Amino acid sequence: MSTAYTIDSFIGEVKGILAQDGPTEQGLRRIAEEMRVLAQHPELAGEEPSGNIHTGSQSRPLYQDDSGLILVRAMFGPEQMTPIHSHGSWGVIGVYKGRDQYQIWRRLDDGTGAGEAKVELVEERILEPGEAVILPPPPQDIHAQRGHDGKPTYEYVLFGANTMVLPRLYFDPHGESAEEILPGQR
Repeated sequence: MSTAYTIDSFIGEVKGILAQDGPTEQGLRRIAEEMRVLAQHPELAGEEPSGNIHTGSQSRPLYQDDSGLILVRAMFGPEQMTPIHSHGSWGVIGVYKGRDQYQIWRRLDDGTGAGEAKVELVEERILEPGEAVILPPPPQDIHAQRGHDGKPTYEYVLFGANTMVLPRLYFDPHGESAEEILPGQR
């Protein structure tokens, strides 16, 4: 008899990968594979997050520990793209409902913080339910997203650090600048 898949099952796999590979390129690829499995289980998300769907909203954590590892649910509305931003941590996103218009941005200058910042769009694609994407470690964890097809998208997001308290960078590609803002202040 097989046991049911749970958030704890996912976290156990993630912790095993991190113990073996750390948050290396290989480790993050392996975690993304596990995220694809989790994304096949939307029932584990519980109640859908609500809030400011224009810029994205996160729920209370589905999992969090003292190491900073945190798993949340997020929702992004279709009305407009989120600001181009970073979270200050590596992460893995898995879509469990809806489609996500997802942009990957890259920082071109030598900076890592606020102030002058040159970024360029590297890739834009539509993430389907069951797909996962890796947010690389800072300073290249830069992205923007929104729900596609006029509908919101719902996602699981795993971060290596507690992004609910870390400052984020919001980028203005035309003004070639980045502004540091704490979560909940925008």
